[in-house]
Amino acid sequence: MGSLVEEDLDKLVIDYIESSIIVPDHIEKKPSTTLVTLQEILGTKGEMEKEMEENVTSFIRRRKLSYEGDNEKRDVMKMIVSKLRSDGYNDVSISRTSWDSSFDRRAGCRVFRCTRKYEYIEVIVASDQDSDDGSKQRLIIDLDFKSQFELGKQTEGYKDVTQMLPTVFVATEERLKRVVSLVCVEMKESMKREGMSRPPWRTTRYMQAKWLPENRRRVVSGSKKGSWSMFDDGEGSEAVGTTSGIGLKTTCGFPIF
Repeated sequence: MGSLVEEDLDKLVIDYIESSIIVPDHIEKKPSTTLVTLQEILGTKGEMEKEMEENVTSFIRRRKLSYEGDNEKRDVMKMIVSKLRSDGYNDVSISRTSWDSSFDRRAGCRVFRCTRKYEYIEVIVASDQDSDDGSKQRLIIDLDFKSQFELGKQTEGYKDVTQMLPTVFVATEERLKRVVSLVCVEMKESMKREGMSRPPWRTTRYMQAKWLPENRRRVVSGSKKGSWSMFDDGEGSEAVGTTSGIGLKTTCGFPIF
């Protein structure tokens, strides 16, 4: 009788230990507020955004389009522009943003200027809002959106955020700015936790400048250098490999984070 009780107790202890190890995935890791908010923004699309996203992604899948390097990316962008024009989108083009910045982030380092350039596809379409004034809205199609936020060192929280980002992103300017702002806040926290200084080109304002209309001009032909990841300090720069193409390291030796 006594031995049976001891065996029952042993079994209860073992069952308790084993059951405490097995935790459902949805309970084990609760999504952060940032992840929830980002998911809501990414999922909240207007009718024109949905239509354009389906049009572009299905075209990429059907044609099995891919690219390596700037020239091939430009060719893919041209194919998408041609496809959209044939579908009746008359106001569509490849746009390039370009802006100058000055930095002096380290004692003894000269102030230098750099020109940042980035390319994407822009489509002007009718506004989703019900109105009779013929208002238009600007849709941005970025083929390399996700990689713009990659870091060499990152926290698990920031990794979860970037994994949620799409590679091909179709959005209005307003929705894109909300996504960039949210991710940049998490990026800043990640770099702080990893003991990294945040360079000027990783600030929210600087990251958003890639897609701002006041910095853009419509282009026809491409350049040989990297356009969506080019960091140009002019003379005395050194070409270095980056995740998405070619980058230029400044004479001050700032790393490309």
